[in-house]
Amino acid sequence: MKKKIFLALMLAGNFVFSSILANAAVIYGDLNSDGGVDALDIAVMKSSLLGVTVINDTKAADLNGDGSVDAIDFALLKSYLLGNITKFPVDTGTVVPVDPEDAWKENVGKISLGSTITCTGTGASVNGTTVNITAGGDFEVVGTLANGMIYVDTTEKVKLRLNGCSITNSNGPAIFFQNADKGFITIEKGSTNSLTDAKTYSAANAEAKAVISSNDDLEIKGAGTLNITANFKHGISGDDDIKIENGNIIIKSAPSDGIHCNDTIKITGGTLNITAASDCIDTDGDIIIDDGSLTLSAGDDAIHSELDMTINGGTITVTKAYEGIEGKTVVTVNNGTVNITASEDGLCAGKQLIINGGNLEILAGTDPYDSNGTITITGGNAVIYGGRNPDGCADCDTNNFTITGGTLAAVGGCTSSPTAATSTQCSAILTGPSAANAAVSIKNASGTEIYGFTAKKSGATLLFTSPLLVQGQTYTLYVNGTLTKTFTTSTMVTSAGGTIFGGGGGGFPGWGM
Repeated sequence: MKKKIFLALMLAGNFVFSSILANAAVIYGDLNSDGGVDALDIAVMKSSLLGVTVINDTKAADLNGDGSVDAIDFALLKSYLLGNITKFPVDTGTVVPVDPEDAWKENVGKISLGSTITCTGTGASVNGTTVNITAGGDFEVVGTLANGMIYVDTTEKVKLRLNGCSITNSNGPAIFFQNADKGFITIEKGSTNSLTDAKTYSAANAEAKAVISSNDDLEIKGAGTLNITANFKHGISGDDDIKIENGNIIIKSAPSDGIHCNDTIKITGGTLNITAASDCIDTDGDIIIDDGSLTLSAGDDAIHSELDMTINGGTITVTKAYEGIEGKTVVTVNNGTVNITASEDGLCAGKQLIINGGNLEILAGTDPYDSNGTITITGGNAVIYGGRNPDGCADCDTNNFTITGGTLAAVGGCTSSPTAATSTQCSAILTGPSAANAAVSIKNASGTEIYGFTAKKSGATLLFTSPLLVQGQTYTLYVNGTLTKTFTTSTMVTSAGGTIFGGGGGGFPGWGM
């Protein structure tokens, strides 16, 4: 009897100890029971919310302690992993209220395309081959839709996560944000997605203009690939702002513009490869490029802004265009790499062309630098080529052409003269190379080369400026190893050959020796 009582007490004690240990062992957020909280747990919770899997340890997943596992817990887990919070509300007994601005994120759903379309999430429904979204939410899109579209009509924000989907529509766009507080498209990491629109749009889709068409703000980002085949008009269009953060985006043969916008276009990263019959990137507002890699082939302008065009970084390669980059008011290059091949002008500004930095190479049929107002160069490194006289190096008519820094070698038929009165760095107008592929070298009085390049085009005029070009010094110009000119920078602007048209004023040039 004593042994039985002792055994019973031992079992009871073990049970109590095990219960205490089990409670103590709960790690909130550890949904895969590996002893840690990491990105794998995010994947487990997302899969559960989409109805793909079931979480066994719901206690570890109920992070706000409200008795259920939902989008609020998902948001808390993300915040924890991002370092925005250090513990979950369930640890403190405090339930964190959801910011009304982020309430749409709680509605997580999935759209599975195919011969039969299924979708989860509030506000997502199917009408034939059209997926209608009438409530804000975060929807993953997978599968193939042979003839249909995703149509968004809500006052809330909507995010579409493209994760290996293909959508073709024979009557309109592939994705249409007809109405939304803001539209988001995320190209999921490692995924390849394809969107194709119709050659003609039905009356019901007459308001849409592109494969991805938005009447409101649109933001695109991700770490996957998005192939866009435009048959009707544009590849991507927006009536308000368009922002591209990252992703590999390929727009093929757009009949009009690759990206068309009525307001501001901002590109902060990603890889864009665009071919368009008209402009690759076009807007009635401003264009800001902070970073990214852009490869553009256009029938008209590679990049066109009706207002300001600002390049702060990235790599822009224009392989074909009528005009390379045009801004109707101010074009500013602060940094980045710009390579342009254009049959007309390279950089074209309506009022001001400003070069503060960056590395530029331009091969233009007429003027590589063209401004209907002023030109200002404060920095950067540029080698640019223009056409024969009356076209040429840099054209700003009779307006101020100010140089205070940077390096420029410009070859063409003729050039506007830098303005001596406003410039603080010397420049020289010289006879240009008579043949393409000529080796051009400028040396100081001691015979040290201060600048050299191989000319990709010939031209009667060479405009050169550099911080190494110092007033009152003598320099020599060599072409293919042969001395062609000796000149002295007796004034801020020295003319020792070449042709000047529409000079920017600012005093008489100093003639070379």
